[in-house]
Amino acid sequence: MSKQLYPLAVLVLCAGALAAQPSIARVKPFFPRPKAEDAVVVPKPAPTGPASKLPLELQAVRKDLLAGKRISYRQLQALADAGDGIGAFRLAERITKDGDPKFTTDALHYFTIAAFEGRGYAVRHILDLLEKPDAQFRPAHLKSAEAVLRAQAKKGNDKAVDALVRFYSQGHPFGEKRDELEALLSSGAGEKNGQTAFKLAVLLLSNNKRTPEQTAQAGRYLTIAKNSGSIGIKAAAGNILATLKNPPSEEHAEVQP
Repeated sequence: MSKQLYPLAVLVLCAGALAAQPSIARVKPFFPRPKAEDAVVVPKPAPTGPASKLPLELQAVRKDLLAGKRISYRQLQALADAGDGIGAFRLAERITKDGDPKFTTDALHYFTIAAFEGRGYAVRHILDLLEKPDAQFRPAHLKSAEAVLRAQAKKGNDKAVDALVRFYSQGHPFGEKRDELEALLSSGAGEKNGQTAFKLAVLLLSNNKRTPEQTAQAGRYLTIAKNSGSIGIKAAAGNILATLKNPPSEEHAEVQP
């Protein structure tokens, strides 16, 4: 080979060797792609709100329920038992609609869960059940219902306040609870509380065989009525209180002919 052709042959061989190399080896990217095992996985945001505490399968059930899809009784009960307010309310509605008195106490239980979970509209349904004359409730369900009514009353739910005053004054279904009743009446400034307190005071004082403790309790009811009743109730309560503090002597108590 001549000296002139030798450099040209070397150049051709080098070019062929480069052509045989893969393109990825010839051109190195400026920003190399990460390997699959090195890829960063961005986590999905965790669910918030009432559904966040539920297992994934119950979150799906709740989503279907809110979307108006048909779910089975077992799915609804699982959702309610997990403490979901909307699930508990819907289950209680379904039980009530079935109308079987054996399960009235279960309906109360699930309406109570709904109210505890912020569904204040469940209070009306709780009261409807508690006011049924022949309904039978488990003691634990009654205790929970009373607790949720007290919690709702503290939040300013008028229906809960009125119901507790009525239930405590009649001694049913939660039993006679004088201290709780007095605290409940004195906690509100509405005229209705004052009127109720006045009626209870008159009821106690109308009993000629009342005990000194009952007389003292009537005095406390009158004080509540004087502070929160209507103008007429305040005046009447004040007059009776004055009589209790300064009872007329026997000499002046008799009406002379």
